Amino acid sequence: MKKITLLLLLSCFVTGCLADEIYRITLLRAAPGSLAPLIEETKQLRESLKKNLIIMRHSQGDHWDLMLLERATKPLVKRHSFKSLIAFQHTFLAESAMSWQEVSKRAARSGLFHIEMFQAAPGKYQELVKQRAMENVYYHATQREGNVIFETTFGSDTDVFTIGFYKDLVTFATDPDLPTEVFEKAATDAGFTSRSTIGLYLRELLSSHQDTLATKID
Repeated sequence: MKKITLLLLLSCFVTGCLADEIYRITLLRAAPGSLAPLIEETKQLRESLKKNLIIMRHSQGDHWDLMLLERATKPLVKRHSFKSLIAFQHTFLAESAMSWQEVSKRAARSGLFHIEMFQAAPGKYQELVKQRAMENVYYHATQREGNVIFETTFGSDTDVFTIGFYKDLVTFATDPDLPTEVFEKAATDAGFTSRSTIGLYLRELLSSHQDTLATKID
């Protein structure tokens, strides 16, 4: 138990967490022929929010076209309406230990996002959150920035989702140039049996998983 607590605290330190921040996430699928005007509409929305909105355009791996990420206001204003431009809209709330300020900084220097959405297997929710934190510790020990971890609080059957921020596809796909033993030690130090079992352990905790790449809309 002490080792798990230490790992979670270290992950919190690595990802720059403070008090939990509440986020609003909006998934949009454009009506046929309306993607370009929908993108323009979301860019106008971002201007009205003083640029406090991150717009991610689906690249592969899921059914939506755009994900909008913003800090939720208190009290929450009504959800944004895109009228005839959309065929689908899903808005939900999530919390993260990562502050909006830090998330915005990461987004500003990134061009690609790796978004993973998880439904936990029965009784595995807390273990799934712990696994995500363990993986961040592993990434940090191998000279990489961890994922931002979000826990859904309202409006979605997604239990947990994470966003990885990358400069480009090459950065996403390329491991740091480190000896194999460094990766192995980082994995076991983070609490995994070995580097090769990180993904297998994650799969044990899931009933469903959506894996998506998205690019940034400037």
